[in-house]
Amino acid sequence: MLNPFQIFDLPADFQLDEKALNTRYLELQKALHPDNFVSSSALEQRVAMQKSTEVNDALKTLKDPILRAEAIIALNTGEQIDLEQKSTQDVAFLMQQLQWREQLEELEDQKDEQALNAFAKEIKQETQSLLTALSESLTSQQWTKASQQCDKLRFTRKLSEEIERVEERLFEL
Repeated sequence: MLNPFQIFDLPADFQLDEKALNTRYLELQKALHPDNFVSSSALEQRVAMQKSTEVNDALKTLKDPILRAEAIIALNTGEQIDLEQKSTQDVAFLMQQLQWREQLEELEDQKDEQALNAFAKEIKQETQSLLTALSESLTSQQWTKASQQCDKLRFTRKLSEEIERVEERLFEL
């Protein structure tokens, strides 16, 4: 696995200096721009394109808090996250997921915009709480706990996207 933090010369820390990241991204993209390699060999052009792709992938990883956290976990444990093999062991959270999904279905059926907005706000607050807890778990090097929090964040993100789709359908009426 390429270390996205190393590509941008940033510390492997969950709290990210976005300005430094963006500045470094522009520097790297400028240096790797295809115009700089017009008179270079085909091999040098391919290497520059590959490095440019790596920079873009690293940027995507670092900009996304879940992917950034998983990169930190992988760098510290040597284990790659395989989403196909993962399953949540947290029964209470699984029950919470079911409850939230049922609540969203009811809100969609009722076409209650105000209740839907309140629900969206609740999920946003839950996401913020999870991000805070994730940051603390990473700082204290509790890798398993941090990985579980990433799973929960992935769910709340997907639920937020579903809430947005329901809102769009309701506003179309």
